[in-house]
Amino acid sequence: MAPRPYEFESTGADVTACYERFLGRPPESEAAIAGHLRTAPRLWDLIALVYDSDEARRHRRDVACGEIAALQDPSAIATDADPEGLALMTNHIRAVWSRYGREEAYYSVLTNPAFLRERVGVHDIETFYATGLAELDGFERVCRRNGLEPDPRWSIFELGCGVGRVGEAFASRYQSYAGADISADHLAIARRRFAERGWSNTRLLLLEPFLAGDLTYDVFFSVIVLQHNPPPIMSAMLEACLSRINSGGLAYFQIPCHLYGYQFSVDRYLAGEGQSQDMEIHALPQHHVFALLARNGLDLVEVTPDDRIGPIGFSYTFLARKP
Repeated sequence: MAPRPYEFESTGADVTACYERFLGRPPESEAAIAGHLRTAPRLWDLIALVYDSDEARRHRRDVACGEIAALQDPSAIATDADPEGLALMTNHIRAVWSRYGREEAYYSVLTNPAFLRERVGVHDIETFYATGLAELDGFERVCRRNGLEPDPRWSIFELGCGVGRVGEAFASRYQSYAGADISADHLAIARRRFAERGWSNTRLLLLEPFLAGDLTYDVFFSVIVLQHNPPPIMSAMLEACLSRINSGGLAYFQIPCHLYGYQFSVDRYLAGEGQSQDMEIHALPQHHVFALLARNGLDLVEVTPDDRIGPIGFSYTFLARKP
């Protein structure tokens, strides 16, 4: 019986091929080749050994950075619309997310099959909310590595708070938390959850009252939310949220800045091209984000690629501070 692929014995040629494919270079010496053949005598073990090495991870990051620099192109993305166009787009997004709030509130926030309405149980819901604490820990880690120590006295505002997944974590550590969402049904679940937990330092708002009000805050936070809106809405929402940050406050938000093959035209979108009755993914060019930060008096502290949207484009997390 012929050996299966993972049972093949490694050869010197295999070591060279793995180096060239996964490290982008040839082996440094014959001794290195011999050492790998002793450590990983079977082919699949050799592939795993080289692919999982620290050098291979660094090489993949290097290649990815080069591709990001070469591929990002904002030229075909419209970022502005007149008030009528913004209203029509907002009505469409509201209808989609209101339906999600009624039918698949948890799954619409984290698209894990475990959170589908037909499957989700008490344990799954607790697992869902536990991910909010991980989001908060990530935010605080980014602050600290930039010399910004989180202050329990901060007032927090979250755009797209949904069912309170991250809001619950913020309410447990900070003086006050406010969240706004376009879906009343998502907010109803968040209100019940917060009441059950006895949080008295929270405030939940529909998007329209938030925009019409005068709420200010120390931290603006938003992840996996803005990306579901057309670029002109992303821009308008960021403008509104950034303008209300208190002096010395922070903005921490995630947004895709490039999607492969993506274009956006207001007229074509309003005519139905690219509209969906399910969640959409859109991008806002990075230079436009920078302009919004500058216009609202914020200094960029850090911008980092993230893995929020998978392999369909480039998403970034921004941290900025108002002096």
